[in-house]
Amino acid sequence: MIHYFAYGSNLHPVRLVERIPSARLVGCAILPRYRLQFRQRGEDGSGKCNIVETGHLADIVHGAIYALDPEHKPILDRFEGEGYSDEPITLQCADRTYGCFTYMAKPAWLVDHLAPYEWYRRLVATGARHLDFPAAYIAAIESSSAVADPNLERAARHERLIERMAAYTP
Repeated sequence: MIHYFAYGSNLHPVRLVERIPSARLVGCAILPRYRLQFRQRGEDGSGKCNIVETGHLADIVHGAIYALDPEHKPILDRFEGEGYSDEPITLQCADRTYGCFTYMAKPAWLVDHLAPYEWYRRLVATGARHLDFPAAYIAAIESSSAVADPNLERAARHERLIERMAAYTP
């Protein structure tokens, strides 16, 4: 098994298992000296999550470590798309050290003042809420500006996913 650090729309186990059937939640972790943003230009033109190293002790990204079959990583790579590269990181979770990979936005795909679609922001917030991240962290996600998705079919499909996520009980 390999370990993946999710910090955005893949936080919730329902979302990730629907994409990667072998994914199993290991636990939560924090990545110090990084900040969560919605500046990565998605293939649909909207803002997607990215993390940026700030070096400031006060900046923390909350996320989840998932174990997954290495054969399934190319599937996850396709979902993440060309705008990300996978990078190795080391994290602590439940008094154990994990060598993980996470996705970092490629510089050419970063855009200032880019907003996520409302459903995307809700995917991230729903995952953060499910994993019991701090209330202030969730509030910061929910207060980020977002825009309506002009593709109503895509928006409805993601709203159904959010409903499945909200109904999930481990």
